[in-house]
Amino acid sequence: MADELLTPDLLLADLDADQRRAVTTESQLVAVVAGAGSGKTRVLTRRVAYRIATGTADGAHTVVLTFTREAAGELRRRLPRLGLTERIAAGTFHSIAQQLLRQRWIDLDQQPKMIVSDRRRLVAELMGRQHLDELVNEMDWATARGITADQYEGAARLVARRSAVTGARVAEALANYRVEKHKRGVVDLDDLLSSTIEAIESDPEFAASVRWRYRHVLVDEAQDLNPLQHRLVDLFRDGRNDLFLVGDPAQAIYGFNGSDPTLLLEVSDRFPGIEIVRLPVNHRCTPQIVEAAAYSLHTDGQPTDVVSARPDGRSVATVSHADEKAEATWVAQQIARLDPTLVRSAQVAVLARTHAVLETARAALVEAGVAVRRLVDGPGSPFTPILAEAYRIREPNRMRQWARDQFDLIDGEGDPRGEVAEATLEFLREQPTGDGTAFRTWVTTSDPFGRDLPGVDVLTFHGAKGREWHTVHLIGCETSLVPHRSATTNAARAEEARLLYVALTRATDSLTVNWAGRRGGYQRKLTPLLSGFVSETPKTMGPPTELVTVKRGGRQATLERLREWRSGVARAGGILPSAVVTDHVLAKIAEHRPSTPGELNRVTGVGAITAGRLFEGISEALAAG
Repeated sequence: MADELLTPDLLLADLDADQRRAVTTESQLVAVVAGAGSGKTRVLTRRVAYRIATGTADGAHTVVLTFTREAAGELRRRLPRLGLTERIAAGTFHSIAQQLLRQRWIDLDQQPKMIVSDRRRLVAELMGRQHLDELVNEMDWATARGITADQYEGAARLVARRSAVTGARVAEALANYRVEKHKRGVVDLDDLLSSTIEAIESDPEFAASVRWRYRHVLVDEAQDLNPLQHRLVDLFRDGRNDLFLVGDPAQAIYGFNGSDPTLLLEVSDRFPGIEIVRLPVNHRCTPQIVEAAAYSLHTDGQPTDVVSARPDGRSVATVSHADEKAEATWVAQQIARLDPTLVRSAQVAVLARTHAVLETARAALVEAGVAVRRLVDGPGSPFTPILAEAYRIREPNRMRQWARDQFDLIDGEGDPRGEVAEATLEFLREQPTGDGTAFRTWVTTSDPFGRDLPGVDVLTFHGAKGREWHTVHLIGCETSLVPHRSATTNAARAEEARLLYVALTRATDSLTVNWAGRRGGYQRKLTPLLSGFVSETPKTMGPPTELVTVKRGGRQATLERLREWRSGVARAGGILPSAVVTDHVLAKIAEHRPSTPGELNRVTGVGAITAGRLFEGISEALAAG
């Protein structure tokens, strides 16, 4: 297996010094505190590949646990590019738990259970619709912490929970919901975790098989894990110190789901002897964007040491509008004037604290003729009717044949029918006895189609987590919304500041913060988290684009020769150019023009071995000018 991977040197070639330490450390109990834009996913995937390449881990016994389906999908896309031909178990906690439970049910000759994806609907049937949102929120809070109906009232009193729903009613709902699921023979997503935990704790044979299967455990977004997920990690490792945590306490935004940012803040207490590696360099955002994001945290008393590695960019604009309609119209007009390739390549987003704020913006974009992205399996998506066909199939051999038949119906490359067929076959490789019902569950808990359809993303701050765009407009950045008026405790307000920090750092190059003087008829002010912030004007301005495209001398010509050299190395090695060295490293080389391998290493931090290997080609590219 190892000889099919990229060599260890190439796996490290485009990493900075902190990233390389995280990837190569001999410790197997490691926590990586990764600031926004610091290359968290790159470090995670390289750690997997590096350990397999160096023989310190077995791909068949490696599991990467993620917090979102999109993160899991990104990992599944990146790992094969590093030469991993063996499938690594990478998925959300729920999807990994579901795979384990499904195999257990089959081994015990039990009928696999259907998954209820809409807890709210079932609770409404049982308890009525009065205060339904509050009731479901309380049930979610209890479930994420493993709190039963009998325990709820005491647990809620202990932490002074406040709700429009009485404790007795929540306890009743929890009990009725549990009975109804049992009666229908169904489970919900949280049951996947609790049932897996219960099975591991009660069945030594099942526990041994799980720990044999998953010997090397890596956890993404560790700051967002709730108590159930923490417990599952502990049971997977069971005393083995082969655990790699990656996360950022400054991006802990799921307190409502039981997440606890102190896991990383106090990680050395929880895991004695753990090695902590910090990634403070943001490679994603311009210094101006990092400055705005850091300001929002600092205002709330949560300083961060993250710095940008990129050259200066445009200032962060803070724009006021008369009301929400004027805000939405202005934002839509600005996006309509952008380079259309940014919209076509899904490099533009509009983000807000709540869904309600987004609706006006969505309508304004449509009115301005700007495409808005749709869910891949939502209404109007070309995938929806094809998926419906697959979901109706009740026998695995028929599913395989159906998938193969779809390839004969494909009109062209990238056809949705072909993508669904490929996803179906991937599902059947994971679950050889699966049917259409299980496939629906797999689609719900996986990300088989990658990203959604092209257009502008219109998302909440929470929904934007883990994503990035060239151009981002934040809307509704005003009092009562940011921080949200529901944040009445110090902990809740601190989380609101972290949520804004996450939203601000989704932009790579262009960020605009919008707010309305009146919304819903009420007076508003700019969010206090950015009050007084003035974005620093870039120190230097580049020449007009037309001059850059016509006159290509000096540093620009050097960069072009270096890119040509890098492309040649990449073609020869069958790898991506960025796997040789990054654009950032090329810019450093063009600026400093190192004359020895040692100087190359000092300038770029690529490592002595890599610098020695690459220097000859780089030297020739520099000399050609």
